[in-house]
Amino acid sequence: MAAIRGPIPGARTRARVAAHAPAAARGRVAHPFGSTNWWVRGGIIIVGLSALLPVIQSSMVTSEGFSMQRSQEQVANLNGQISILESEIGQMTSIGRIEQRAQEIGLQPPLADPTFIHVNVPGPAPAKIPASYLPAPATTQEHPQSWWQSLFDWLPLPH
Repeated sequence: MAAIRGPIPGARTRARVAAHAPAAARGRVAHPFGSTNWWVRGGIIIVGLSALLPVIQSSMVTSEGFSMQRSQEQVANLNGQISILESEIGQMTSIGRIEQRAQEIGLQPPLADPTFIHVNVPGPAPAKIPASYLPAPATTQEHPQSWWQSLFDWLPLPH
């Protein structure tokens, strides 16, 4: 390597040019947006997020629609099961089924007509209910007024 004696020709000019050169030329990494204002960056972020809002809302509505459809299918399924159970109950309470079951357990139809017994003893006293639950007694007039007499009574006419 050679020894340098004295200033390098044009060194001052290179220093002046380097001061005005871009950051990448000076050895620093330049920011991708340059020196943008933080308000501008914030505005861009807000606009981007607000553009995503309809997409999020539509996906939520779609998922709610699927869950609603699933619930309707469950309701239809349960209604079907209820109707099946009702038909089974109807079959079990039919007269033919009851007669068949009675014969299985050893019951037989009566041989003669049934006998009815009349008892002349009064039944038990009715349950005592508080007066607040009973209906109000109906008031009956001995001689009901006609509609025109009640109208005359209502009007302020001299007697």
